[in-house]
Amino acid sequence: MFQFFWTRAASVWVAALYIAMGVLLFAFPAATGTFFVWALAGGAAAYGVSHLVRYLQGRKAGAANPGDLFLTVLPAAFSVFALIWPQAILSVLPLVLGSLLLMDGIGKLPLAITGLREQFPGMIPLALSSVVPIVLGALIVINPFAAVRIAVMVFGAALVADGISDLTTVILEKRAASAAPGGPAL
Repeated sequence: MFQFFWTRAASVWVAALYIAMGVLLFAFPAATGTFFVWALAGGAAAYGVSHLVRYLQGRKAGAANPGDLFLTVLPAAFSVFALIWPQAILSVLPLVLGSLLLMDGIGKLPLAITGLREQFPGMIPLALSSVVPIVLGALIVINPFAAVRIAVMVFGAALVADGISDLTTVILEKRAASAAPGGPAL
């Protein structure tokens, strides 16, 4: 199984890339989030330009498709909005997640109250399954920008851990192969 890591020379480079990307995400969460939104805006702009070219070619041929014009304007508007307010784009996901957590917790609240009132055996986990989503959801909805920053940092830390794990696996496998009788020397 571990031979897979060593036979692929790219594993070391992928591990190094994960570590480098993870460190950047962890150290500069706001900048990397903004850069991600700007890259998304660039992709949307390129998509819009391709449809603009298609529309103009169709218009020259006398068969212009208004759908292509629509698919030019919508991505262009998104690109402009994303370039000016990248944090607004980044805050949408936490707002949705926070709202879903609030709805989940509030939906379980009557069950939790009944469980506590009637002393059900699983009343503590039931109460926690209601209170924790309400608290987390409220925190995320109140400050979505900090939630984005924390999520980017956690993702960066996970990438660093994954890269270190892959790199350690490659090194340990190489050492085990060289220590085995007839194995390659380091």
